Amino acid sequence: MQLLLVDEHPLVRDALESLLRATFPSANVTVVESHEDAFEAVRRQSVDLIVANLISRHAAMLQNLPELVSSAAPGKVVVFGEPSLGPGVRQAIAAGVHGYVPATSRPELIAAAIGLVAAGGVYFPQMPSFDERPHGSAGRDVVARLSLRQRDVFHALKEGKSNKVIARELMISVATVKQHVQAILKLSGASNRTEAAALMSRQAAPSGLPTESGD
Repeated sequence: MQLLLVDEHPLVRDALESLLRATFPSANVTVVESHEDAFEAVRRQSVDLIVANLISRHAAMLQNLPELVSSAAPGKVVVFGEPSLGPGVRQAIAAGVHGYVPATSRPELIAAAIGLVAAGGVYFPQMPSFDERPHGSAGRDVVARLSLRQRDVFHALKEGKSNKVIARELMISVATVKQHVQAILKLSGASNRTEAAALMSRQAAPSGLPTESGD
């Protein structure tokens, strides 16, 4: 796996690099300091995953995010940012990133979020900056924010199926199922899979969501 870390802050960059190497011990991790260097790195070699820190002194990082996402495709892009910066969060999502991790997250959550995206999922936790919606629409919004594969897992959870059964039916690994379940829990704010299924089933639209997907 080819990973690219983009961060201009030396202390944070070193910490994230160590986290990436620990999470993906067999990956080739390239580290750059700016979006210009990131574009150059992507031009030289395709990447499977880009991890970029949006907390920057330069607005160009956020402004150039759509182009970075496009250049990395089919590789994935995960970004870090301040959870209080609503416009930045929404702009990053609009750019097509596959995950947004608040900079205040614990290391183990950061690692899990990046691992989820690397496995083909998406990660967008509940944050006031982009969760300012009427309470009654929360379940529908959570389901709408799931990837197609996460919706497959969600529908299986509603039927009370175990991780092993879900993995066998969807032809994915149990580890990948667990990552999708964790993402669903984070997005729904539920403490367990039963609560998540009940909450989202109660508030989500009963039909109209596609379930066919690749991983």
